Amino acid sequence: MTLGAANTIALGGLRFTAQGTRVVAENLANADMAGYGLRKTLATGTISGAAGNPSRSGILRDVDPVLLGAARSADTVRQGAQTQVEALVALEQAFGIPGDPGALNTLVTQLDASLHQAATSPDSTAALQNVAQDAARLSAKFNAVGTQIQNLRNQADSSIATDISALNENLDRVATLNKDIQRQTLLGGDPFALMDERERRISEIASLLPVTEIPRDNNRIMLVSGRGEVLVDLEAAEFSFTPTPGIGPSDTRAAGLLSGIALNGRDLSAGDRTFSEGRLGANLDLRDNLAPQAQAGLDDLAMDLLTRFAGPQADSTLASGELGLFTRKDATMLPTDPTGSAQKVRLNPLIDPNTPATLWRLRSGLNAPAPGPSLDPANFARMIDALAGPSALGPDRPELQFFEHVAEHVSEIATRRLGAETGLAYAQSSYSAKQETLAGRGVDTDAQMQDLLRLERAYAANARVLSTIDDMMRQVLEI
Repeated sequence: MTLGAANTIALGGLRFTAQGTRVVAENLANADMAGYGLRKTLATGTISGAAGNPSRSGILRDVDPVLLGAARSADTVRQGAQTQVEALVALEQAFGIPGDPGALNTLVTQLDASLHQAATSPDSTAALQNVAQDAARLSAKFNAVGTQIQNLRNQADSSIATDISALNENLDRVATLNKDIQRQTLLGGDPFALMDERERRISEIASLLPVTEIPRDNNRIMLVSGRGEVLVDLEAAEFSFTPTPGIGPSDTRAAGLLSGIALNGRDLSAGDRTFSEGRLGANLDLRDNLAPQAQAGLDDLAMDLLTRFAGPQADSTLASGELGLFTRKDATMLPTDPTGSAQKVRLNPLIDPNTPATLWRLRSGLNAPAPGPSLDPANFARMIDALAGPSALGPDRPELQFFEHVAEHVSEIATRRLGAETGLAYAQSSYSAKQETLAGRGVDTDAQMQDLLRLERAYAANARVLSTIDDMMRQVLEI
């Protein structure tokens, strides 16, 4: 080998080690950055420059697209499961844990106990006041639970609007990055930083709805929805949604009172595969299914409570169908539609827990013209029987006592919450496992430091070759 050839190879080796050092430094600096793709230096030949031409070296962005897609899919499922669990926990807390102070079950039990106490001591003002106070607390609890359910629906609707805005922004940004990456690739530039940013944006999109990334020419990608529609290529699709402030119990999407989500101006049906997983789909389900089902169950309970205490079977002074101890803010007779009853139920205004002069009506009857015998427990016995008697909340449903209906409804929510938590645990485990595997393909700082040491030794070896060539040339010139 001539001195000139050796000099060329050594200089190439220095350039290669300098490039490798920059790559290692970049990897170490971005080790904790989400979406960062590990850079690797590729070259024909060896780092020392013993053979080949290191000057033709290149840099590879090392990302496993299959593993990345699996991690995104796992995150999509996890986000949806997390949203569902949070909603069910909030619903369960709204009803209260059976036995806890202020829980719906507890308040029903307290009313039953106070009615029995009043039946034993019908002349006791304190006993009568306990009945009135417990009845007022129970009606207030129905109001509060109904309000919390609608608050959940309003929060879900607001979250959908926020997420749709973020989704459109990210889709537009991915489309722009696609064009920039393609341009950089065609011009021979370095598109890796742009690709990192694109990867982060796609991961944000995947938290909202399931997407599939398909590679295209010149480092472009195409994003496809769960039902196979193109969301991004060189142009981005657009989602639209109109938030509905102040959602009420009777507001439904079927009635046209709530907005659905449209894609490029086309309305997507309820249950569309585009939102089969992810936070968007979970919030849609909460607003349109989960919360309305909880509201309907609560309204059935409120209607059952109104019915039990209505008419002469609960108060001998009431007309048939006339509301008694519990009434509605908008009616004095039993309504035909239970929708919204939970928010409207209240203690009959003829009775005021803070005004002892009104409490005799509990004993003598709400429509009694004057107080009756102070030791007559008959009206309390009727109310006790009304609360404990069997009734059905609908066709083909079992006849149960009121507290059994309440317990059954609360139990259904708790069971569903436990099932959702099991699903979340599995989704979290799947996501964590894939993220751990994905992280293993990322920047390993120990391995990067070892590469840096090898590059340092290669640099020293090539520098020594150049120094030796320089000494040999000096000796030749001195001859």
